[in-house]
Amino acid sequence: MINKYQFENILCKLIHGDICYPRGLKILELENFNYELSPYNRFCNFKSRNLNLNYIKQEFKWYLKGDKFDISICNYASMWKNLINESGAIQSNYGQYIFSNGAFYRVARELLKDNDSRRGSITILNFLHFSDFEKELPCTYYINFRIRNKKLNMSVGMRSQDAIFGMGNDAPAFSFIHEMMFVYLKEFIPELEYGNYYHHADSFHIYEKHFEMLNNIVNGEKYEEVICPKISCKDEVDFLIKSDFSNIPDGFKFTYWLNNK
Repeated sequence: MINKYQFENILCKLIHGDICYPRGLKILELENFNYELSPYNRFCNFKSRNLNLNYIKQEFKWYLKGDKFDISICNYASMWKNLINESGAIQSNYGQYIFSNGAFYRVARELLKDNDSRRGSITILNFLHFSDFEKELPCTYYINFRIRNKKLNMSVGMRSQDAIFGMGNDAPAFSFIHEMMFVYLKEFIPELEYGNYYHHADSFHIYEKHFEMLNNIVNGEKYEEVICPKISCKDEVDFLIKSDFSNIPDGFKFTYWLNNK
């Protein structure tokens, strides 16, 4: 069941944050902040937030391709133009750490080999990103998958997350990755259930330009549900990772949805 109150409750807690000025920008911040989202609860779509669903789809397709030199995402959000490094790469294309390097399948093999494993981790931020030549740092440290009590749970750790545009786009993307892993593993573990998504942010914050939007949301602003098909089977997961949308098989309703504006 979709629960708008999960997002509303998360944002309400920001009211009790502290003001600080990283890079000279005024923000309201909560340190060491944790939240939890239930299965399929992924779209923070309040009236004034006005979620850009097409951007979410394009960003996730960009992740699936996993090419850090692919700058096509700039056609959908101009802010990415400022994040292209001298090498021509965008380090925050998370797909390069998850899909194109085989990490997704490595984690799946680990969890199939040992259902209780604590090694189902994908690391993203690393020391190479801290070069003087890099314009941007990935905000995410890691993704970790665990099977506990017959449920596939996922944890995501971030050094920094903007509560408006950041969480609004990150929650769907990470939730899709979680669902992909669940559907893939369920082929081999039929009793497996889709567990919760646990999120930790060292700095969970909102910029001054969004203070009024936050006030509108916490005062009961209208929420609109987004209908998104479920991923059907392991074959659809494999198809998504191949990232070729030219001939989508019948029955892959999520892939059709993702590929349509």
